[in-house]
Amino acid sequence: MHLTIWFSWPAGTGVNTAGILIAELLAQKGFNIWADKEYASIIKGDNNCFFVSVCDDVKIFLTKKIDVFFAFDQFSVDKNQDIYDLTNIVEMKDVKVAHKNIFAFWACLEVLGIWEQEWIDFLKQEKHELDNEVNLQDLKAGYERSSQNAEWSQISFSDLWFDQNIWEKKAFKLGNQLIGEGAISAGMEFYGAYPMTPITGVIDTIVEHPEVTFFQWEDEIAVAMAMLGAKYAWKRAMCGTSWGGFALMTESISFSHQAEIGWVYLLGMRDWPSTGTPTFTGQWDLAFAMNASFWETSPAVLAPSTFEEVFTMMGLAFNRSDKYQHPIVVLVDKQLAEWYKTVSEWDLVQVEIDRWEKVEGRVGLTDDYLRYRDTESWISPEAIPWTEGILSMTTSYEHDESGATNENPIIKQKMMEKRFRRRMTFYTKEYSKDFQAYEVINPYAEKFFVTRGINRYNLEKIIENRPEWGLIVIKIFHPFSAHLPDRFETHKNQIKKLIFVEMNYEWQMEKVVRNECNLKTEDWNEKISHFRKYSLYPIFLEEVEGLLKE
Repeated sequence: MHLTIWFSWPAGTGVNTAGILIAELLAQKGFNIWADKEYASIIKGDNNCFFVSVCDDVKIFLTKKIDVFFAFDQFSVDKNQDIYDLTNIVEMKDVKVAHKNIFAFWACLEVLGIWEQEWIDFLKQEKHELDNEVNLQDLKAGYERSSQNAEWSQISFSDLWFDQNIWEKKAFKLGNQLIGEGAISAGMEFYGAYPMTPITGVIDTIVEHPEVTFFQWEDEIAVAMAMLGAKYAWKRAMCGTSWGGFALMTESISFSHQAEIGWVYLLGMRDWPSTGTPTFTGQWDLAFAMNASFWETSPAVLAPSTFEEVFTMMGLAFNRSDKYQHPIVVLVDKQLAEWYKTVSEWDLVQVEIDRWEKVEGRVGLTDDYLRYRDTESWISPEAIPWTEGILSMTTSYEHDESGATNENPIIKQKMMEKRFRRRMTFYTKEYSKDFQAYEVINPYAEKFFVTRGINRYNLEKIIENRPEWGLIVIKIFHPFSAHLPDRFETHKNQIKKLIFVEMNYEWQMEKVVRNECNLKTEDWNEKISHFRKYSLYPIFLEEVEGLLKE
C-alpha cells in the first residue's frame, strides 16, 4: 500500500501544519511515513506544498502520482499539475474559515476514515494548541464540508484501515533533527552556523541541548574560525553551511591542514550556482567539496544516503577527524536535511566515541613536547593547550616540529611529506567494518545503477524483485576506497550495464568513479550510460522506471 497526500496553498498560510499533524498521527499508528515541505524562496506570492507519503512497506520512494491534492487556490493546481500527476484534487478556494490548514486537516481525516475521537485524543496527547474555539469551529467546518460535498465524498481511502494501529508507534523526525542528534550522541560540544538553507534546521535541535555551545556570528568566515578555536581548545566542534557559505569557509580548511586540527563541516546541497534557487534540490557540491582549498590539502568527503546513515556518520566523522587531525565534510542532500521520516530507534546506531591521542599531565621539560612531532604513524600527539609543563604552538604558517615559524626548505619538505603521509594513512588504511565506502545491493546482478545520496531510495525500490538489476551506492568519495576498483575489475565480465544516476549537469559523481575505478576503457564505455537531473526537483520513481527500458 502506498498513498501520497499533498497540501498546497500560498506561502505564509500554514501549509506545513496540516501535513505534519496527519504525518504524526499516522506515525503513531505504525505506518511508515516520509514527508517534505516544498517551498519557494520567494516569501510572498508563490506556492508552498507539504506532502505526506504513507506506506506499510519499509522501502519508501518518491513518486509523481499524488492520490489526494488539497488545493487552496487555482495557482496551486496550475503550478503543480505540470510536474505531478494530481489524481484527486480537493479544491478549497471558496472555503471561508479562519484557519484553512486546520480545516484541511479534518477534511483529510475524513478521507482517510479516521474517527473524530482519535484525533481529539491525539491533539491532547501531543499538546498541540488547537483546542481553542476558533480552531474547533474550523475542524467542524472541515467535517461538515467533506461529508456534504458530493465531489469530496467520492474520495475515500477508509478501506486501507487508517483507523487502526498496524504496528507500534514510530518516531517521526526531520532529517536535520537526526543530524543534530547524531552529532550530539558523538560528543559534539560546539556547533557554529550562519543560518542557510537547507541546514538551518539543525540549529533547532542543537539549542535544546545546553551542553553544546551554539555560536552564530555575522558570516560563515567567523563561524568557521570560531569552530577552529573551539577545536584548538579541545572541544569536539562542527559547523553547518550550504553552497555560498562553504565557499567562504575554504580558507579555514587550508588553515586546518597546516595547523593539523581536525574538525567537521556539514554541507547541505541545494540548487546552484551562486545563490541559485536556494530552497530546491541538486547535487552540485561534490567536486567543490573534494577540491575545497588546495588539492594537496583536500578534506575527506562523506555522503550518507539514508536517514539512519546520517545519524551514524556524524559519529564516524568526528572520530576520524579527531584521530587523523584532518577536516571532514559530511555532504547532505537537501531532501535528507529537510525531509521528515519515520525511524526506528533500533536503527539509529550510535558510534562509540573514540577520542584522539593526547598528551596528559606534566611530561617534563617544554622541549619534550613537540606539537608537530614526526612520529612513526605520522600523527602527532596533541595536548590540551593549557596542560602544565607544555608549550603548545599552533599556527597557519609553515613551521618546524615545535610549531615555530620556519621557512627552511629542508624543514618545509619534511613537514609537507609528514602531512601528506598522515593523509595517506587515513586514505589507505582506515576502512573498517564501521567505515564503509560503498554499498552493493544484489551483488550478482548483470546491470547496476550507481548513485549517491537520497537517489538510492527510488533505485532500491525499483530493483526490488528484479534479480538482473543491482545498485551501488557511493558513501565516501575522499578517500576513495581501493576495494571498489578491484570489485569492478573482478566482475568485469559479469557486469553488462552501468547507469550513473545523479542530480547535476556535469556528471560529477560519474567522473570520480570512472577515474578512480578505471572505467574509461573502450569496453567499459560501451556498457556505461547515465541519467542526470538538474531541474530543481528530485528524481521520481517514474523516471527511474524509464531507465529499465533502455
